[in-house]
Amino acid sequence: MRSFATLSGLVGCAVLVAGVLPSTGLSAPAAAASFASIERSRAVLTPGTIFVANASAGFEGGLGTGNGSVTAYRPTATGDEGPVLVLTKGILDPTSLIFDSSDDLWVGNNSNSDNVVEYSKAELIAASPAPTVTISESGAGAMGVAFDPSGDLWITKTNFTAVELTKAQLTESGSPVPEVTITNTDQCSVVFDSLGDMWEGSFDSVVREFTPTQLAESGSPAPIVTVSSDSLSMPCQPTLDLWAANYLGNSVVEFTKAQLAESGSPTARVTITSDYLAYPGDAAFDPGGDLWVPSAQDEAVVEFTKAQLTRSGTPTPARAVYGSSTGLSWPWALAVEP
Repeated sequence: MRSFATLSGLVGCAVLVAGVLPSTGLSAPAAAASFASIERSRAVLTPGTIFVANASAGFEGGLGTGNGSVTAYRPTATGDEGPVLVLTKGILDPTSLIFDSSDDLWVGNNSNSDNVVEYSKAELIAASPAPTVTISESGAGAMGVAFDPSGDLWITKTNFTAVELTKAQLTESGSPVPEVTITNTDQCSVVFDSLGDMWEGSFDSVVREFTPTQLAESGSPAPIVTVSSDSLSMPCQPTLDLWAANYLGNSVVEFTKAQLAESGSPTARVTITSDYLAYPGDAAFDPGGDLWVPSAQDEAVVEFTKAQLTRSGTPTPARAVYGSSTGLSWPWALAVEP
């Protein structure tokens, strides 16, 4: 089992130990409050800035307990590098992050607050950032957040429903009545493709597709495509390029559009495994096409380059942000500033 210290030279390949969850056993990172004096400026929040949600409750029987913050890192961050920004106001148990078309950051809280908060682009560089909008969506925690092509916000919830809030309902704080409620799902989170189809990752290790027509009104529609594959192991949020991080499989996998055109059990075109992935959560691509993946149990985020993603294997991550200065604490979700 490799230590993150071996990443300093970035040579060789990691070896996957089948059936063993990698764990470095390193000391816990500093609490978010330790970073309260961080200075912020637009210069440090540039395209490619990496935002990470540090979940406070942990998952799978309570493994891990994070500090309940959102931390952000320079696009070139590596090693034990501290964050350029820490968000704590309005955030209790963040499990999802997404930027809207105005580069405002939305955070979903999986907690009793049942809320989703927006930090405007301007607020992210304020001396003490606070939510611009707080949406209280009662009934269950907000496990995931995603925008459809029209700019409406979909929230996937821990009671296995997904709700749609229109763009108009997101302009001010409140408790708006959802435009649409979809039930009978097993969602961690969802993503929308350019056609407006919704793809959901799930706790039951299946990826499903729903069309805009099926999402136009409340109900329990049957997915038009269901992918159940040995390549999937609790894929909580697929990316726009149809990659998924397997939370229980310590891997990231890619399916082609052709493989997802109809229901079935295809083997992923690419499977990336690594000793540096231990409970990987929601992954995201940076502007250069590299994939960043949070490794919750190792309290790290790692980068795989575009070239490393072209074929299956066990590549050593090109970079890792890891250590007591980073503020990472059970990192679950990741978003990259556009």
